[in-house]
Amino acid sequence: METRTFQAREIREALALVRRELGPDAVIVETKRVPGRALGLLGGSFFEVTAAPVPGGQPPAAKADAAADPGPIRALLPERRAERFRDRPARAPVREMIESEPQLAVAAAAAPLLPHAALRRRLLAAMVPRDLCEAWLRGLTPAGTVGDPGGAEAGLRAALLRLIGPPVPLTLGSRRVAALIGPTGVGKTTTVAKLAAHATLVEGRRVALVSLDDGRIGGTAALRAYASLLELPIIVAPPLGLAQALAQAKDAELVIVDTPGLSPAHPEAFAELGRRVTRAGEPVATHLCVAAATRSEELERIAHLYRVAEPAALLVTKVDEAIAVGSAVALRVRADLPLSFLTTGPSVPDDLRPANPEVLVDLLLGATRA
Repeated sequence: METRTFQAREIREALALVRRELGPDAVIVETKRVPGRALGLLGGSFFEVTAAPVPGGQPPAAKADAAADPGPIRALLPERRAERFRDRPARAPVREMIESEPQLAVAAAAAPLLPHAALRRRLLAAMVPRDLCEAWLRGLTPAGTVGDPGGAEAGLRAALLRLIGPPVPLTLGSRRVAALIGPTGVGKTTTVAKLAAHATLVEGRRVALVSLDDGRIGGTAALRAYASLLELPIIVAPPLGLAQALAQAKDAELVIVDTPGLSPAHPEAFAELGRRVTRAGEPVATHLCVAAATRSEELERIAHLYRVAEPAALLVTKVDEAIAVGSAVALRVRADLPLSFLTTGPSVPDDLRPANPEVLVDLLLGATRA
């Protein structure tokens, strides 16, 4: 005997449909929530009830004086469906779920899924890719989330904090050179200025700026203007000659290298950038700069193209211009690149902060803290 599926906004409505179509003795096989696809990403959800009529049971129009014994569920289903439900206990007839224990029916169907459904909508709205979203939600302990949305969110928050991890500094150990790489328009030059201003004005370090943007007319104009304002030396590296530029900046405690944006139509340019950065004569901490509003698919493509430069960290720019940061967090996970800094506006050096995981999780889950 085949089963039938009914959907409704409320569990009571779905059970009423079962009773009307299959009779009061129909056996409830499964209840679950399903997304309301027609309502879009942030739409509601439906209750879906799968039920089977009892052979020889009372038809929908008949009056039932007593509930029929449903027997094992596998006895009510054809052999090809029985295996799926082999270890599940028999369910009560729909009559009992509606009339005897309506609150239990609602709780059983809704409680395990409500916290996850709400969190799923928030993560998807934050532009977290669906596969990562589902993986994170599967990591939650169902028993700890029943009827406890706050507990579910706390569990997800703790997991995300561990996953994102603490921010890494601009340079590590004895390294003194940091290079910013990334596509055109993500704000690399402005970020270089912010980092240089903070290191100079706040930390009191001797800083030098180096530009690899030697092939474009006016490519160094903005960096030269920042260097003049901060009274910092600036060196334009000759082609394939980053080592020469670093030798000229031998007295600097920190050297920050600005690089040109590259076109995916010229893959040879990425290879050349990789050679210039990795053959600098001394270790370079390379930060891949990406704009927070970029789609996940494009971010993965960017990371693939710039892998030749061996990025050690991810620097997310223009957070203030993005409606969501889920795609950037997804890149941090998929590319296994720790985060270093976030930029949150155009002001130099104010709109720069370490990529603290607490801030990112707040943004992911819709908190107001920025």
